[in-house]
Amino acid sequence: MGDSRVSDLGKGHMRQISLWLWAALVGAVLQFVALGSNFYDVGETTSDAWFGVPHASDLILASALVTVLAFAVSARGRSPFRGRTVGLLVALFGGLATAQLAYRMAVPPFGCLTYSCGTTAQTDVTLLAGIWIGLAGCVLALLGGLGHAFSAAARRTVAAPAVSLQQAGMTPWLGLGALGLLVAFVAPFTAFKAYRVEGFFGAEADAEWGGWLSAPHTSSLVLAIVLIVGLLVAAAARRRAPLTPAATGAAVAVGAFVVAARELFRIVQPPFTTAGGASDVDVGAVAILLPFWIGFAAAVVAVGAGLVQAVLYYRDSVLEHEEPTRTASTGREARAGAS
Repeated sequence: MGDSRVSDLGKGHMRQISLWLWAALVGAVLQFVALGSNFYDVGETTSDAWFGVPHASDLILASALVTVLAFAVSARGRSPFRGRTVGLLVALFGGLATAQLAYRMAVPPFGCLTYSCGTTAQTDVTLLAGIWIGLAGCVLALLGGLGHAFSAAARRTVAAPAVSLQQAGMTPWLGLGALGLLVAFVAPFTAFKAYRVEGFFGAEADAEWGGWLSAPHTSSLVLAIVLIVGLLVAAAARRRAPLTPAATGAAVAVGAFVVAARELFRIVQPPFTTAGGASDVDVGAVAILLPFWIGFAAAVVAVGAGLVQAVLYYRDSVLEHEEPTRTASTGREARAGAS
């Protein structure tokens, strides 16, 4: 009888997965395959996804992970969002990855790192099979997500998020942690300049670079952590956090530590070893500008805020568990003395 109920429950959850979501999952598999493949033939050398088109590869990875996560939570019946929202999220990341990859197919990032290169591809660049596999996977994620969003399976899927029994709401420490991580992204990786480089491309004048283009994998990682922590803090503010207050603080601290460590790495080792990929032209001195230092300091503050939140609420939870034990022990001692 019990096995039958479990089987029926499993079938009920699988009814929340449409053929469109299965198609998006196939797309995610293709995206993972593409990330391990070569994308370009540049002269006599090949370039893979990870180092050839870093921002595009980050979006491909994010799209694949979102698709797999959406499929997993739908299969378990624990989706934090309605079915239509799940499909639209899959389609959003698939669409962003498709657009970025299509752009880098038309304009390979060799000889021009910015987005102002026009639409003419470099003549000595050949697109290899890996980039076409990646494009197919991204398009499948986009179409599969859109199809799932408007499917009958999505209409049957209601939001069933996991919510912790312990909730503290918004606290000053969570607010400080979220604000610190926001500054850690905005200061070095948006409109502000992060580096000053001497002799870039052999130029006599110094060149100033922002962190988004010059440190692409770092900027993508920091953005992902900021979004995840932001969603977690927003859920905690609504008293719908999936983690206990202490665990939420620990998650903020861990995310902020990863951000601080990665930014420190790019301070100690700036991403300018040669001038724009020209191995025969060395760059001069690289100066770390104020916005990057502000971002790193903000990440350190966020680490401290998360740790304080974790320690305070962990201590409170320990005291709450110890109090009934002490009360029961005192009662037993009183009864023993009376007898």
